[in-house]
Amino acid sequence: MSQASADIIGSVGASFVARIDSGAIVQATLGGQNLQIGADSRSVTVPALAAGDSTIQLALVFAPGDLDANIGVGAVMTGNAQAHTPPGVIPNTHVADVIELFGG
Repeated sequence: MSQASADIIGSVGASFVARIDSGAIVQATLGGQNLQIGADSRSVTVPALAAGDSTIQLALVFAPGDLDANIGVGAVMTGNAQAHTPPGVIPNTHVADVIELFGG
């Protein structure tokens, strides 16, 4: 993975909310640590973006009729973070997938 192919790119140490727009996140980890899942079940808080490549591991549930999920960025609490354009996509057939991050 590289900055060019990451789903979300941000400054080292950035704290932000990573989001999907379909399905529900039932578990999320980053570097072996559980991440806080938002009340909407479609967002997770990244407390501090590491330098270089890192990956949010997701366990997901999609209901019948749910579309593929686009990956985005919600609130940015510190530093900066932005989603790749066009956004990364998680197919609605996946019960496990990742959000690729790059801190630079």
